[in-house]
Amino acid sequence: MTTAGNITVLSPSEAAYQAAAEALGQGHLVILPTETIYGVFADSSNPAAMASLEKLVGAEAAHTAGWHAPSVEAVLDRVKTNHPIHQRLVERLLPGPAAIVFESGDSVRVPDNAAALAVLQTAHDAGQTRILGVGLANDVFGSGEAVRPMLDNDALRNQFEDADVRVVIDGGTTVMGKPSTVIRLTSDGDYELTRQGPIGEHYIRDRLRRRVLFVCTGNTCRSPMAQVIATRELRESGEPEDLVEVTSAGISAGEGMPITPEAIEALEKLGYMASHHRSRQVTPTDVNRADEIYTMTNAHLAALRRHFPGAAWKIQTLDPEGGDIQDPIGGPPEVYDQACRAIL
Repeated sequence: MTTAGNITVLSPSEAAYQAAAEALGQGHLVILPTETIYGVFADSSNPAAMASLEKLVGAEAAHTAGWHAPSVEAVLDRVKTNHPIHQRLVERLLPGPAAIVFESGDSVRVPDNAAALAVLQTAHDAGQTRILGVGLANDVFGSGEAVRPMLDNDALRNQFEDADVRVVIDGGTTVMGKPSTVIRLTSDGDYELTRQGPIGEHYIRDRLRRRVLFVCTGNTCRSPMAQVIATRELRESGEPEDLVEVTSAGISAGEGMPITPEAIEALEKLGYMASHHRSRQVTPTDVNRADEIYTMTNAHLAALRRHFPGAAWKIQTLDPEGGDIQDPIGGPPEVYDQACRAIL
């Protein structure tokens, strides 16, 4: 522990996290590292703390300060999303270097920094459930990537003391060294980037993509039919085309075989058109990339879970009741029709 005037400067530790959380609970300001830049934090339920925050960063910044939540679960408990893309943004970009502005106008971050999260969780557990933070990166505070230069500046240190900053956790230079990307959710279920930051549009779109994998035995009948059906159904449900990736593979598939003519005919009877398809064996990459994996039988389910135990949580039978969709290979058209209807 060191001091800078009346400010206690601590290295990351359990004791430091407790001290910072207690300072927040007493209405003081604290400065914490995040993965992006350092920020100053205050308990929004304490008028004196909010007055101190305004004194330090100005009225506009204080009034638009973002809630820094201790977890994604805390965010979803408090702020409701009305669209699946918005839900996915929260679940897949947080924790991380993004601030999400909801339709209500609330700005939310879950920092990807152990010290910040520990302080926020400790404060949350003590009843301070809405801690607001403002990044310390501007013409006054500098780049915000390190706190030591601010504390070594007499004018800034005096400014911190005057604004009742009591605890600083010095975690060294931040990983990213720039303010977070700001993403505003729109009423039509989409979003817009209102401030560029560490993550850009390409990364966001990739994280938002819903990847669905269907698995059968040979990847020439059931799983290709499921792929065709799911691709259209998901897009017609409103999923943006570039955010849906539906694939299929087989447990014991030969490489490069087309979907069987009987499967194509069964699909056409139900109004679906099969696209170009070549069979392939399911791979570890397929399993790792997929968000959802659906098998045609319980035997497929057991095989995949045995080979990929770390992915067991996202593998399930296509039949929600756990029934098997029997293999129609070699059977008459009626058997293919039955399998196709079972998939649908």
